[in-house]
Amino acid sequence: MKKLIIALAALMVSVSAFAQSGIIAGVTSSSTELKDAADNVNDITLYHIGLTRRISLGLIGIQPSLIYNVKGTRLEDFDSKAINFKTGFLELPVQIQVGFPIAGFRPYAFVEPFLGYAITNGAKGENISAQQLQNIKWDNIKNRLEYGAGLGAGIDLFNRLQVSVRYFWNLGELYDGAELSDYINTGTEVMKNEKCSGIMASVAIFL
Repeated sequence: MKKLIIALAALMVSVSAFAQSGIIAGVTSSSTELKDAADNVNDITLYHIGLTRRISLGLIGIQPSLIYNVKGTRLEDFDSKAINFKTGFLELPVQIQVGFPIAGFRPYAFVEPFLGYAITNGAKGENISAQQLQNIKWDNIKNRLEYGAGLGAGIDLFNRLQVSVRYFWNLGELYDGAELSDYINTGTEVMKNEKCSGIMASVAIFL
């Protein structure tokens, strides 16, 4: 038993020696196409910021983060009525990386499951009355709990700077487009991104 405790303690010390903490921030867009993300930069391209921890295990890396991630979506119908949502999630993503160090650089690919919970929400309307807009906000959040996965690539520079980009997919529906059509008094179909999937680009600085 004593030998097992010593071995576990040695493993923890060894892992911590290859771990770094840092700050991560970047932009988030709920558009799955780069062109759409650029076209809607003022409406639904938002941001994320938080803390991250990188653990290097040879070619494998594990990087959990705790971030405030503001995502958005645009719900609209064929009568030119639209609402842009901006929803902030307290989010826990965990990157599982595979990378190859090359002379101070480490390019890598990763998969990133995540779990989050909506803590803020705002809505801006187009061709919608102020009274209609008052009822929306949280009422059109179908589920505050979000979960999903990301797939992307990045590069570490001299163990201090990290740049990454990913596509992310929310696997649960977040927004209720059907309920929106009732609020704006229209019988036409509502165009929607209920899952709030898209693109993220991040920069991390490690201490």
